[in-house]
Amino acid sequence: MAEVDQERAPNDNENQTCLVSPTTRSGDVVASTSGKRPPTTNGREAPASKRAKRQKQEDDEIEMPPPQFTISNGVRFVKPYWGAYKTFAKGRWVGHKLVDIFKKEFLGADPNYMMAAVKLGRFIVNGKCANVDHVIGGRDVIVHYRHRHELPVLDAPLEIIADTDDLLVVNKPPSVPVHACGSYNYHTVISLLHLLHGYKRADLRLLHRLDRTTSGVLLFAKNYATDLKFKTTLGDGHWRKEYICMVDGEFPAEEMVCDKKIGVLVSSMGVQCIRDDGKEARTRFRRSWTDGKRSLVRCYPETGRTHQIRVHLQYLGFPIVNDQLYNKDVWGPNKGKNGNYGMPFDELCEGVKKAHRSELWHIDGTLDPKYTERMRRAADEHLEQEPNLPCDQRPEIDIYCRECHLLKKEVPYDHFVMYLHCLKYETDDWSFTAPLPDWAKEAEAGSEQRVLA
Repeated sequence: MAEVDQERAPNDNENQTCLVSPTTRSGDVVASTSGKRPPTTNGREAPASKRAKRQKQEDDEIEMPPPQFTISNGVRFVKPYWGAYKTFAKGRWVGHKLVDIFKKEFLGADPNYMMAAVKLGRFIVNGKCANVDHVIGGRDVIVHYRHRHELPVLDAPLEIIADTDDLLVVNKPPSVPVHACGSYNYHTVISLLHLLHGYKRADLRLLHRLDRTTSGVLLFAKNYATDLKFKTTLGDGHWRKEYICMVDGEFPAEEMVCDKKIGVLVSSMGVQCIRDDGKEARTRFRRSWTDGKRSLVRCYPETGRTHQIRVHLQYLGFPIVNDQLYNKDVWGPNKGKNGNYGMPFDELCEGVKKAHRSELWHIDGTLDPKYTERMRRAADEHLEQEPNLPCDQRPEIDIYCRECHLLKKEVPYDHFVMYLHCLKYETDDWSFTAPLPDWAKEAEAGSEQRVLA
């Protein structure tokens, strides 16, 4: 699934996609709710009984065994396991066949997997097994049982910046998404805070977001009152934000301001671009260091659009180093400088999607040819529904799982780190700062060593 917004507060009305969470050590089943607020009544927090009932409705589909982590060469892996995605129908899905949406938006799966999975009973819609002709409705709740291969993350610590009765502030490491999405469930900030530090998921309410490859200050509220107070001040524009990044090129010495509007280019991926019909956005930039080839730049976003810093720097002609979305030739001869993409938006959209898929290292490997033929037959032939077994009683190897039959490449470093770091969030009443990452320390100190490997 697409990565989430970099700077804005979570929108509680957005469709959330999560993996139904495991039984915790205490035996309580909890769900990864991406920091959502509890339901409210006339602006007040809903009674605990109603929240508990809703929580149970969200959590009772499946229980999974605890994760099995391994660490190799500074990278954390989790052993493949059976789990279940759960999502609510998104607006753009309504009126389309379930099988067609899956093929269009989930790029890493075999094109015939969806037909086989529906026949096997792995897709549950509104509590019942789906059929291959199901058309998605506006209130559909979709659960997908699947053999999970989570993507690895760096084995970097989650440093605690502040921990009070009301707030938890962490220094988020790069490579780790904030909450469950796409190919991540256990390898998320929220899950790792629970599994490795003992925090209860239900006690952490996400106040803002950072992209998976972005590091730095990340705030959680621990109660409803703090959640409401902080999100209100964020919405009112009272937060001051400072980021630091490494960009390609010699950034000008004088302060630069970009106020170009930002709008959606690829909705399924969350990719943005400069467009006249977009939303107002404004970012100030100030250079800290340069060697003529690369520059260290401090960024001060005054609005909170999705990928705002990344898109504005691309527009100025100084894309962020290791930015796997916006620092690519697919954006035109000058990588999108001055919003000159050299093609219509629809053509650019298709080009970005194709380029993104071609660079997904985890689906680009040597695939057993027998698997492709098996999936082709499975899509065309009759299949009996699988028995509804608990996760820990299902086979370790799934004959319909593409990743089980793929010899993967070594994880590229670019997958883990983008040179963008959230340095400080503050208002007149509070301030939280994260330490500089190593790549920024070396540049700030004027080191003559290579900043990047």
